Amino acid sequence: MNAPRPLVTLHFAQTLDGRIATPGERVGLSTPAGIEHAHRARADHDAVLVGVRTVVIDDPLLTVRACAGPQPLRVVLASALGVPEGARLLMAPGHPSSGQPQGGRVLVIGAAGRAPDAARARLEERGAEVVVVPANDSGRVSLPHALAALHARGVRRLLVEGGGMVLTSFLRARLADRAEVEIAPRLLGDTAIPAVGALGEAPLASAIDLREPAVELLGGNLLLRGDIGYPD
Repeated sequence: MNAPRPLVTLHFAQTLDGRIATPGERVGLSTPAGIEHAHRARADHDAVLVGVRTVVIDDPLLTVRACAGPQPLRVVLASALGVPEGARLLMAPGHPSSGQPQGGRVLVIGAAGRAPDAARARLEERGAEVVVVPANDSGRVSLPHALAALHARGVRRLLVEGGGMVLTSFLRARLADRAEVEIAPRLLGDTAIPAVGALGEAPLASAIDLREPAVELLGGNLLLRGDIGYPD
């Protein structure tokens, strides 16, 4: 598929050993300066995207709160439309249980053949927009079709925040253009969840690098950013 797509930036926090969480548990890695930077990044993009597992585990709002700025479209990749009923990003503005100001619209992207009509109706009743795109060979949302749907809705700059499966999928498909990685000086070990999984059968041949990288301090953490370079 060769349709127009947004510029994609991956933004996530990880440990020195490349881990982002422990199984089934949220791990706070960002410093206050890192959180503010992440919120500025959201404000600088038209949309922010996560996978449904991030919604289940972290229950993020995906809003801009730590700085001033516009609220992005909030996008969830959920092949079977399995966004939890009580997810905070589905809370209506001013809902007493939300506890936070609400941001931009919510768009849930499902995969054809896996997105039940009942789940779609449930999400639309909660105010979310639902779009169903073709599935890839694994039965998950086809990223090129999802990006084309976002571009058609006016999204030109997309921030992808995770989780690990989503980050890996964008890199495997060579659909990520830039990366901003907040690195915490901690080690979680190999039982924790990696930020990025296997990118190909031959690690050296499939190695991805950051071109013209820049580094800055975010409190006690480091921010590493640069353009993503793919092997020929």
